[in-house]
Amino acid sequence: MSVINQVLLDLEKRRASAAERGGVPSHVRALPDNGQRVRWEWVVACAVAVLAALVFWMQRTGPDAPRTNAPAPLTGTEIVIEQVVSASAGVTLDVDRDDPAALVPAFRLSLELSRPPEEPAPIASSRLIGRVGAEPPAATTGAQSRPAPAATDQSAVVKTKTAPVAAAGKAEIHKQVRQPTQQELAENEYRKATGLLHQGLPTEAQQGFEAAVRLQPEHHAARQAQVGLLLEARKFSDAERVLQDALALSPAQSGFGVMLARPQVDRGDIIAAVATLRKGLEYGRDNADYHAFLAALLQRQGQHEEAVEQFQAALRLKPALGVWWLGLGMSLQAVNRTADAQEAYRHARSAANIHPELAALADQRLKQLQ
Repeated sequence: MSVINQVLLDLEKRRASAAERGGVPSHVRALPDNGQRVRWEWVVACAVAVLAALVFWMQRTGPDAPRTNAPAPLTGTEIVIEQVVSASAGVTLDVDRDDPAALVPAFRLSLELSRPPEEPAPIASSRLIGRVGAEPPAATTGAQSRPAPAATDQSAVVKTKTAPVAAAGKAEIHKQVRQPTQQELAENEYRKATGLLHQGLPTEAQQGFEAAVRLQPEHHAARQAQVGLLLEARKFSDAERVLQDALALSPAQSGFGVMLARPQVDRGDIIAAVATLRKGLEYGRDNADYHAFLAALLQRQGQHEEAVEQFQAALRLKPALGVWWLGLGMSLQAVNRTADAQEAYRHARSAANIHPELAALADQRLKQLQ
C-alpha cells in the first residue's frame, strides 16, 4: 500500500498528465504526507505557546508588575507613631521620615484624622489584644457631619406672595428678600477657598478658610484645612493656637486632639502631648490612631502598664500595623509579661507594613526571650 501511495504522491508532485494517470483507478487518492513536515508544525506551535507563557510570567513577576498584596502607605499620624516607638527602641530608621507633614499634602493631612474609624479587621489570634475587656462603646469621633450646604449661589432669594384681589380687581404683589445665613456665607467661603487650594494658591486659600471660621466657628472642615496649611508652612505655634480654640469649642472632635499632639511632640513636649490626648480620650475611643499615639507617648514616659492598655485598644480597631505590635511587645516585656511579649513580637515581625529594621528588632527581641 505504501508503494502505491508513494507513486500517487510522485504523480501529484510532477503534475502528471491525464495519460500518465490513466493506469490508476479514479477512486484511488493519495494519503496526506505524515512525514517530517507535520511534526515540525507541532514543534513550532508548542514553541510559540511556551514563549507566550514565558512572556506572560515575566510581565506578572517583573519589577514593574502590580503588587496586589502590597501594604498601604502609612498616614502622617502612623508615621509619627512609628517614630516615637522607634525612638523608644533606640532605632533610627534609614528613611527620610523626619517631616511627616511633608509626606502628606496639607489638604489630606487636615482630613485624615477626622474620618470615622475603619471596621476592625479579622485577626488570627485576638487573645492578646482582647484581654483588656469588652469592646469599647461606640462614640462619635472626627468631624461631625454638618447639614447639607445650601446652594453655592448665596445671592438673596426673592419670594413673591400674591395678595387677595382688591375691590378694584387688581392683584398686589409683595416682595420678601431673604438674606443668607452665617452658615451659608461660611460654606460659600469654604468652597471658594477649596477651589483656590486646588489651583495651587495656598495663601489665598488660607484667607478663605479663616473667613469661613470667623463666620461659623463650628465649621470644622474649614478649621481642619486651615490647620493643615499652617502645619505644611511649619507655623506650628499658629497651628497649636487654632487647634486649642477648636478643642475648646468642640472637645468631641478627637481628630483635633491628635493634630494638636503632633506639633507638641515635634517640639519635644511629651508631657503636654500626653495631657492633650488624655483630656480627649473619652471622645477618641473608636479612633485607633488616637489610642496608638497615646500608647507610644506613654511608653516614652515609662508608663508601660497604661501603654499596654492603649496599644491593645488600638490593635482591636486596626490589627494589621506591625509597629504597633512591636510597641505592645516592648511594653509587655518591660512589665515582665514574657509570653505575651513573644506573641506580640511574632505578630510584629510577620506584618507586611513594618519597616525592615523594626522587623529585625522584633526578631532579635523574640530570640532573646526564648
